[in-house]
Amino acid sequence: MHTSHHGETTLDRLAHNDAAERFLGSSGWAATVRPLETRPSTAVAVADREVPHLPGVHLERGRLLDQLDAAVEQPVTLVCAPTGWGKTVLANSWLRAGRVRGRTAYVRFEPNCGAAAWRQFTSALTEAGIALDPATYAWNNGRLHERAVVVLDDLHNVTNRTVLRRLERLMTRLGERVSFLLLARSEPPLSLYRWRVRGQLTELRSDHLAFSQGEIAGLADRFDVRLAQHFRYALWHITEGWPAAVAVALSAMVGRHEPERIVTDLIAGEAGLNEQVGLTEYVQREILAHLDPDVYDVMLRTSVVETVCPGLVEALTGSRNGARQLAQASRANALATFYGGSHSWYRYRRLLRSVLRAEVRTTLAAEERGLHRAAAGWYAANGLPGDAVVHAVFGADWVSAERLFLQYWPELCGSGPRAMAPRTGPHPPADIADRPMLAFALAICCRDTGDTSGMSAFIRLGERALGESPDTLQAEILAAMRLAEAMATEDPERASDAAARLLRRTDEAAGEHLYADAADAARAAGYLCLAGSGVAYDELDDADTALEIGSALARKSGFNLLVVQANRQQALVHLFRGRLSAAAACARRVLDGSRDAGISESRNISYARLVLTAVCRIRGQLDEARFHIDESVTAQVQPDPHSWVSGAISLAQLLVDADDLAGAAEALDPLLGSRIGTMPPAAEVTARVLQAELCLAEGRLDKARAVLDELAHHWPQSAAVALGGARLNIALGRPQAAARALEDVLATQPPSLVTTVSAAVLLAQSLRQLGDLAGAAEQIEHALRLAAPEGIRAPFLGHGAWIAELLESPPEVTPGDGYRAEPAPAPLGLERPAGEAPAAFIPSGGSFTPAAAPFTSNGAEVTPGGAAATATAAAPATSVFDVPAEQMAEPLTERETLVLQYLRSMLSIAEIATVLSVSANTVKTHVRHVYRKLGVSRRRDAVRKGRELSLI
Repeated sequence: MHTSHHGETTLDRLAHNDAAERFLGSSGWAATVRPLETRPSTAVAVADREVPHLPGVHLERGRLLDQLDAAVEQPVTLVCAPTGWGKTVLANSWLRAGRVRGRTAYVRFEPNCGAAAWRQFTSALTEAGIALDPATYAWNNGRLHERAVVVLDDLHNVTNRTVLRRLERLMTRLGERVSFLLLARSEPPLSLYRWRVRGQLTELRSDHLAFSQGEIAGLADRFDVRLAQHFRYALWHITEGWPAAVAVALSAMVGRHEPERIVTDLIAGEAGLNEQVGLTEYVQREILAHLDPDVYDVMLRTSVVETVCPGLVEALTGSRNGARQLAQASRANALATFYGGSHSWYRYRRLLRSVLRAEVRTTLAAEERGLHRAAAGWYAANGLPGDAVVHAVFGADWVSAERLFLQYWPELCGSGPRAMAPRTGPHPPADIADRPMLAFALAICCRDTGDTSGMSAFIRLGERALGESPDTLQAEILAAMRLAEAMATEDPERASDAAARLLRRTDEAAGEHLYADAADAARAAGYLCLAGSGVAYDELDDADTALEIGSALARKSGFNLLVVQANRQQALVHLFRGRLSAAAACARRVLDGSRDAGISESRNISYARLVLTAVCRIRGQLDEARFHIDESVTAQVQPDPHSWVSGAISLAQLLVDADDLAGAAEALDPLLGSRIGTMPPAAEVTARVLQAELCLAEGRLDKARAVLDELAHHWPQSAAVALGGARLNIALGRPQAAARALEDVLATQPPSLVTTVSAAVLLAQSLRQLGDLAGAAEQIEHALRLAAPEGIRAPFLGHGAWIAELLESPPEVTPGDGYRAEPAPAPLGLERPAGEAPAAFIPSGGSFTPAAAPFTSNGAEVTPGGAAATATAAAPATSVFDVPAEQMAEPLTERETLVLQYLRSMLSIAEIATVLSVSANTVKTHVRHVYRKLGVSRRRDAVRKGRELSLI
């Protein structure tokens, strides 16, 4: 051991420097610090024997390695997550990849290391050649501007307060020269707030370390396991990206003929109990065995519910410290995550909850029904009927289940299905065939736990129990149950019929309801269901009307879940109208309302997330859109065209915008195997048009044309189909046909602002190919004005170069501009002349940008086949160039000039009237006068003539 000239050891001087924390013996330096000259002059890597080996099957996670590269520029980096989240693997991968610059010390603390932790630490510094001044803790042998990294793994094992204080002093003294990377299962008792408030602390938590869906796919490839995309997403959902759970599940799939069974069993809560999978043993030994007994007991008893709050803890355990115990569980390796809401909800991780529920069935079997009954009582007392009914059923409290259903049936039927974990409940009572209300309560329980077949069976059982002549109130409740069944299967036609039937039954049962607000709630459920059907069929005007009535009735009734349902429908309508800000606001109200009710997974939440996905995608915020679509994923392993279609389409659209065309095709594939008509019309059109765009990107123009022609046969008035046809015509080198179709779309004033902007951009692209640069610039300016208030960016992605060129160099209008008239194509102008080769195009950001058609010096277009065609088509009888400027019949008035300027903006007559604060008829009169004075008959010709005369 090194001794100073005063006879003191290095340890002695350190102890004297910290007299209040003095301890000798085992806490000293382990070896003499080697001088700087004995170390290499280049960057020093950690000795291989010091760093644990990586797993046999390992996925290098580039995004996290990059984050660590940036993090070590700060004094302190904390990687804090429960066991199995890959903290050590990440640090070791980073160290072994040679990404560390400078000297590196690595120490992994053993459990119950006590004061020996200081010996481990100082030995690691010695091995790394980092010599500290014993008086000041300064780095003695570091060169100027040299930095070092100290990795402290399993820091949660260090419990000795003296060691922790010394480490903190070192971190404070050396922070400018040495970066400390702390790995721990829980936040260490250090004064990290000092670095946090100075912005010098980088934190990586469970959310950062969780596997993304793409990383799960990469790890599956390393295990040589082939899983379809929807199974990979379901695995990501049920494991929540927990790396250890994903690795254990994938390793159990190796060599299996049906690896998907592991995923389906996990969703059903059964794979965790399978010894061949091994998840239960891992969770029990690595997590539950290390919990405080009081915390474990609380988690075990409250695992019977989906989300837990302090009030539920007290109801289920009898404890009066529910808030403190949940906060303790949250700090204990983040086993419970804070969810929020008016009751301060917490949520256990799904796999952990599954294992805990299995423990309840074995260790607390005699108490399980009592726990469910206590939960049902608390939910009922706090106005949460959905959970109350489910737990009354699982607690075999048939009387309470019956009573709760009779009191809350409008809300239970009209609020849509939950996504509660599947489980096996008690057998119904022997007299179930004579208790229709209990049968309906059991049907609601089946719906919320994902058993739609069981729901249908109990509805039929209740219908038989009512007999052939039920009274008006019973008939109304039966109609509401049929409505709930249609909503659960997402069949818009069936749901529309059920809603109309419910509204009739409600009118017949007026005055017979047990509760005064039941009539309003039942009508609200009916109208909200009609609004949903209108959205599915793209009948937005009808949806608006029904939604206005349904939302008002839902608020009047006071049923919170119906208000959530109303916000969901409003979010969808606003989105389809292109009102992005309003759509996002309604979607967030859905999330807030669900959080207040303690609902963490439901179809309403999934749709709200999909709305936010679409809003962010349209605004070009692809990373945020990906977050929302990941949050929308539910554990549905069957690509069912009802429950999976919206998510699959949203994912495919996002992947197209991110230029992942192969991923988009894989996401769409489960939806395209059946014939047209198996999905709701709006979803069908969106999916098939996206399929056509993918075919365009792959150069399969004939396939794209076939898809669009079939769509046009079924939905000839669809703006989305027309836009798809326009893209194909541009790719085929037929900008005239594209421009004519797009002008027709704009003339009909599409209900969606996004459609209008997209049509204007495509029209500008067509006009540019035709050489009408002035018209193209006009359309782009119009599109930008419309897009700005809502932040719409998606239609412009991939067109930046030529749009910037148009806007930077305003074109001059010259005689001969304009596109030629062509024979009307049928049905979409998608035919290609014999021998004509398709124009080149480049997919980018989800928009397909055809190469502009070249023009000869005399204004003739060079066709893709190479032939030049002069622009000599017949002009209108009153061409824009027929009347010279000096021969105008009479000058325009000031008001007429102003109207002409607004005609250039492509605003509709009604919009111009609103801007000028006059009637639409007055504007039409001004427009007729402008046409007469300029000698034209069309709006476009008037704008061009106005430019020629310098009137605009």
